[in-house]
Amino acid sequence: MNFFKKIKASIGILLTFALFFVYVPAALGASAVQTEEVRELLEQYHLSKPADNDLVDKDVEEMVNALHDPYTKYFNEDEWESFNSDLEQTFVGIGIVMAEDKGIVYVDDVIPGSPAASVGILPGDALVSADGKSFKGKSTAEIQSELRGAEGTVVALSVSRNGQTLKFKITRKSVHLPIVTTGMLDKGIGYLALSGFTSDSGKEVKRQLANLEKNGLTSLVLDLRNNGGGYVNAAQEIAGLFIEKGILAHMRDRDGVDQPLEITGSAKPYPVVILVNGNTASASELLSGALRDYGVAKLVGTKTYGKGVVQSLIQMKSGGVLKITIQEYYTPLGKKVDKVGLTPDLVLNGYAQQLIEAYRQAGGRKVSITSGKGGLTVNGIRSAQPGAIRKENNVWYVNLKLAATLVGAQLTYDAKSHTYKLDNGNRKVSIKTNDAQLRILDGQSNVDVKWLKKWFPDLTYSASGDTLKLSIG
Repeated sequence: MNFFKKIKASIGILLTFALFFVYVPAALGASAVQTEEVRELLEQYHLSKPADNDLVDKDVEEMVNALHDPYTKYFNEDEWESFNSDLEQTFVGIGIVMAEDKGIVYVDDVIPGSPAASVGILPGDALVSADGKSFKGKSTAEIQSELRGAEGTVVALSVSRNGQTLKFKITRKSVHLPIVTTGMLDKGIGYLALSGFTSDSGKEVKRQLANLEKNGLTSLVLDLRNNGGGYVNAAQEIAGLFIEKGILAHMRDRDGVDQPLEITGSAKPYPVVILVNGNTASASELLSGALRDYGVAKLVGTKTYGKGVVQSLIQMKSGGVLKITIQEYYTPLGKKVDKVGLTPDLVLNGYAQQLIEAYRQAGGRKVSITSGKGGLTVNGIRSAQPGAIRKENNVWYVNLKLAATLVGAQLTYDAKSHTYKLDNGNRKVSIKTNDAQLRILDGQSNVDVKWLKKWFPDLTYSASGDTLKLSIG
């Protein structure tokens, strides 16, 4: 049987970068039959063409390590189940997204249909304790570990809401993270975030995109930040929503043979802006590179991860699953991605800043930011940037880089005079680093919002309790 047909008959072809999967070698106790099967598969299919003497007299872990390939792995049944859950974005827990602000961990979002949603947990709730164990001083990762557990078990969760402590008993169950989230940043400007290329993500993107189009979509911001990849066919299916006919990528095997991955679909009448960052990897880079090469999209953000190799998942006859690197891919115009990444058309740091600029590249004008209780939203879309806006001694401060982006100003720094300069074409402002209107918080410069308003009168703001709202445009 042809190798690529064999792969299809097996499990699937991946472009995956498991950001949150911790690999624990499973093959220490692998049988001689399993070891031999792994050796044969590596010699026959791995991109690097390992020689027999590179793998002989080694156990599975040693063979995999000898390849110096972080993406080739062997899984036993338990590890495969865990990896597949990560790939399909399912986990056992209560179903909340967390955000930290000034040492307090809040509920940033509640997954619809989750156990947390069913008992009435709300965004903005501060997490206090679980099963009597205080969360004070604990990180989001530590709290996440406390809240996860076996399906069907109960956790007693305490939260603080508007000064009151509320207690909930929540039964853990399997939760499927939303693959696609959407919203309208402004009239005609849609937002679609894709968190992974799962087996059903193509259908879900198509459905959600159709809903946005029914609402008068005239341009789209596609958010692929922190999207570590997934199945190739999902990226191919999504690309077909924007490209009538072409190729997704050039797939080159270990013999240098190019097998272009074809796209057949339909073109869109509106422009696309894609948000990327250093955790945009693999299938995300595949899709981003193709849409840019065909002139469909511009990229905004920071340089992508640079994973330009393809893995296959092979169900082994002797038991377990082998994930093996079989190809390297190049963009439709032949640009290398592996260990290089994609450089955006507009390079910009800061989660909120990136979203604001992508929105403006898509034709947006009015920007509204709301900050409070660990959350930050830009035109109603959550943006994970804790500490970008904060209150100190009853004075509200905005991160200077975010402030510059908000008012549409270029920010520069003169090291000789220790002066920041803001210039949006209409107004120019110079600020000494020791000026009273600036404050260094967590190693970053922040500006008093009252002074920002004086310098840029088009900006409006209002504060109430622990919430600040800013608007311009």
